[in-house]
Amino acid sequence: MSDRLILLVDNDSTDVDSLTQQLSPFGYGVDHCRNVSDIGERITARKPSVLLVRVDSGPASGSETTIETVARILTDGDHKTPTIFLADDYDMKSRLASIRIGARAFFARPFSPLELVDALDLLTEPQEEDPFRVLIVDDDERISEFYMAALEHAGMQAMALSNPMKVLDALSDFRPELVLMDQYMPEIEGWELGAVIRQEDAFLSIPIVFLSAESDPDKQLELMKIGADEFLTKPISPERLVAAVRIRAERFRRLRSMMLRDSLTGLLNHTTTKEQLSIELSRMRRGKMSLAFALIDLDNFKTVNDTYGHPIGDQVLKTMSNLLKQRLRMTDLIGRYGGEEFAVALPDVSPSNAMLVLDKVRETFADIKQMYNGGEFSVSLSCGVAMFPDFDDLSALTEAADQALYKAKTKGRNRVVMAVPPSASESAKSS
Repeated sequence: MSDRLILLVDNDSTDVDSLTQQLSPFGYGVDHCRNVSDIGERITARKPSVLLVRVDSGPASGSETTIETVARILTDGDHKTPTIFLADDYDMKSRLASIRIGARAFFARPFSPLELVDALDLLTEPQEEDPFRVLIVDDDERISEFYMAALEHAGMQAMALSNPMKVLDALSDFRPELVLMDQYMPEIEGWELGAVIRQEDAFLSIPIVFLSAESDPDKQLELMKIGADEFLTKPISPERLVAAVRIRAERFRRLRSMMLRDSLTGLLNHTTTKEQLSIELSRMRRGKMSLAFALIDLDNFKTVNDTYGHPIGDQVLKTMSNLLKQRLRMTDLIGRYGGEEFAVALPDVSPSNAMLVLDKVRETFADIKQMYNGGEFSVSLSCGVAMFPDFDDLSALTEAADQALYKAKTKGRNRVVMAVPPSASESAKSS
C-alpha cells in the first residue's frame, strides 16, 4: 500500500483538481480515474491507502449504482481498501447503501476539506495498538484467575487485586482503563470502594463494572448512582465478559484521547504536553540520556488569518501538525502549545541531530503551497531549541527554548536557534 495515496474516482476534472490541491498540503498524493469500472485495474497496479469515490461517477453497467459497482469490484478482487463516498447532496438512499457495503465515511456537499482530511487521517495514521488494561478487584483468587485468563486470551492486560484496601495504589501504578469489581467483599463492599475511587479526580472517569450474583434491579440501580458504569450478573460467560469490558474500555480510551488532545490538530494539548514532557525528563534523567525540546511558532500567522480567513488558517495549522507527525519518530512528543505554537520533544538525540531534523522540518514546511480560492501562498516557521541536561528541569528547559525562539524571531524569522547552555554562556562571559 502506497503511503497516503488516495485513488480518486471522479469524472469532473474541476473537482479532481480542487481536491488534489486541497489534500496536497496534508501529505496526500492523488491518483485519479474517471470511471468507477476502472477501480479494480488501478488498485491492482498501485494500491492506494483510501478509495475516494464520487457517487455519480458512472456505473460499470446500466443496472448498477456507483456504490453497488464499487462493492462488487472490491469483493470480486478481494480488495480491502477503505472507501469514502462523496455526493452532491444529502441522499439518504446512497448514504444507507454506503453503510451496507462497509464504507468508512460519506460526505455531502458542501463539506469542509478539513473534515475530509480528518477522516483520511483516521484511516491512514497508525492506530493505537496497546492492549486494554483491566484491574480486577475480587477477594476470591480463583474467580480473579478465571477473569484474568479470559481477558488475557482476548489480548488484554489484566491485574488482579485481592486486597481492595490497596486499590488506590493499584490504580496509580497500573493505570487501568477499566475496573472490574466484585460487589461483596469481606472488608469493604463494592459500592463503598467505588465511592472511594470516585472521590479521586484522577480516577473519576475510569469505567467501573460490577460483577455479582445480585439480580435485584433496585440494588443494581443504587450501585449505578454511585458511579458504576455497568452491572454484570454472575455467572458470566468468558465471551460476554470480554465483550462488555472491550466496549467500555474502547469508549474510555476514545474519551480520554479527546480530553488529552487538541480538537483541530489531534496533537496533545498544552496541559498534556507539559505533563508528558515532565515524564520524559524523569525517564531521561534515570537513563542518563539527552533530550531536545523545541518550541515552533508559525511566522506572521495573524496576517494569514486576516488575509485569507480563519478556515485557511486552520488548514495551515493542520498542515504543520501533519508534517510533524510524518517527519518525527513515534517515540517523539508532539503537542500544540497554544495558538500557532507547537512543542516537540526528541528523546535521546544529540544537539546536532536535533538541529538537523528540525531545520529539515522548517525547510519542508516553507516549501508547502497553501491553497485558497484557486491561489496559493507559503508560510515559514521559527524554532527555538533547548537541550536536557544542559537545562536540567522542566521550567529551565521550556524557558530556554522560549528565549531561543525569541532570538529566531528577532533575527529575521524562518530559522532554528539552539539555546546556549549555561556553562558555555558563563565561559564566554569570563573570557
